[in-house]
Amino acid sequence: MDVNDLHPPDDYSHRFFIWHEWIQANGPLTHENVFDYFATSMFYDKQSNNQVLRMQTMHTGMPILNEAEELRRFTGVEFALVHAQPPTMFIIQKRERLSPDEVRPLAAYFIMNNRIYQSPDIYTVLSNRLLTSLSSLQSSLDILRTHRPDYTPRTGFVWPIMDPTMQEESAKKKASEDDTNTVTETTSGVASIKRKALGSTEPPKRQQNNTLLLNAMRATAAHAKASLPSNTFSANSDSLMVDTPAPHISSSATPAPTPSQSATPKNATNVPSPQEITKVPPGGGKKKRKRL
Repeated sequence: MDVNDLHPPDDYSHRFFIWHEWIQANGPLTHENVFDYFATSMFYDKQSNNQVLRMQTMHTGMPILNEAEELRRFTGVEFALVHAQPPTMFIIQKRERLSPDEVRPLAAYFIMNNRIYQSPDIYTVLSNRLLTSLSSLQSSLDILRTHRPDYTPRTGFVWPIMDPTMQEESAKKKASEDDTNTVTETTSGVASIKRKALGSTEPPKRQQNNTLLLNAMRATAAHAKASLPSNTFSANSDSLMVDTPAPHISSSATPAPTPSQSATPKNATNVPSPQEITKVPPGGGKKKRKRL
């Protein structure tokens, strides 16, 4: 597309005019000199009625007292100051005069902070607003298309709608979790720094697992119950301590039996030999001594 199609040669809506030297030489803009400043810009038409009137009075030396009343005598294109708010805001209108009381606006120009701009027409404003709105809608639809939920035959495309209060609570909860994580990370970092500073190479203590020890204790208790009861050993130790006389044990080293041995009771035949006494487990004798 040609640039002239968008901006014709006589269209200056995309440009502005400013002359710093003129402002410094003539001072700030006022009702009297604002039109002279506008006449130096490219927006001014030198074939307008204003320029014709100026050319007529240029050589006479008589100033124009009321330019608006003088322009009523002409027909054609003219410029008029329609609004003024010195020294920052001025509006100049370009119009076509058809009769002393009838005019048709053609364009408008505004001066803001010593800069002259051409005001856009209604078509340009509407087209610009429509393009902006369409661009925003297109970008919004693209975002929705990328985040569209999956399709289900039963419900179709269903957007998840959440309560704002729940979203705030989830956000607060997430923020609190992040704070706790940062605190733990900082504490662990400080502890590691201290450990490095002290030069300690000890690994971190591990939690002791007592399950194996508990299983071993249970197995030992079950094995003790399944073994022989200790009552038999205690009975044998009682019979040994009651029925066996002490002199007999001490006289077992004699070469021949003495006549006094015939006076032993009949129950002595059941007395075990010293060898059998040694076979008694040590647990029985110990238990009897504790009882005595």
